[in-house]
Amino acid sequence: MDSKFIIAICIIILYAIILLIVGILSYVYSVKHKPFKVINDEYLKEIAEYKKVEDEILRKLKPIKTKFELSENENIYFVDELEVSFNEIENKKNKKKEFDDEYDQYIKNLKKNYSLFKIKGKQNELEKTLTYISNKRIVLDNGTEFKIIKFNNVILVENYVWNFNGEYLKTIYLKTKNEEIYFVTNDLKLKSIISKFRLENE
Repeated sequence: MDSKFIIAICIIILYAIILLIVGILSYVYSVKHKPFKVINDEYLKEIAEYKKVEDEILRKLKPIKTKFELSENENIYFVDELEVSFNEIENKKNKKKEFDDEYDQYIKNLKKNYSLFKIKGKQNELEKTLTYISNKRIVLDNGTEFKIIKFNNVILVENYVWNFNGEYLKTIYLKTKNEEIYFVTNDLKLKSIISKFRLENE
């Protein structure tokens, strides 16, 4: 048999194998990420609808009366008991950064939702936490301790579909200099309020 003919057959077989592998990987990817895509698409639609009324909602914000001790000219504008996860950010020395802005950790987390293979990261448990948002700070009470976050320490706040132990949850992702906080909630107003007062306290 002519050597050129054999080489041509080998190339065709190799090409067919590559196409088969790509096809299998594409199928596995689509199956694996279907649950995320369903939740994410639904969340994006909710966000788009909310954006239409966001300005009006913020204009109608009124102070909420609580027993919480407030500083001068401080008012509470959001109170709810939410499931919250607190995760410290590891600052490893001499580690090359993938991104150079405030979105670095957020994008790394987002990439995990699109990975074909499971990327196991450290996840702290969800805690029921009373969440107070004032025009000066965020106060979190999990029943054992208070955590106070000043707005000038907030680096980023975004809507985020979070993969928590295989379950996709609609959350508000908040990043400070030292930690990431996930608020599990369907209330899109939470992000708006934090963003509003973060800008006012810059």
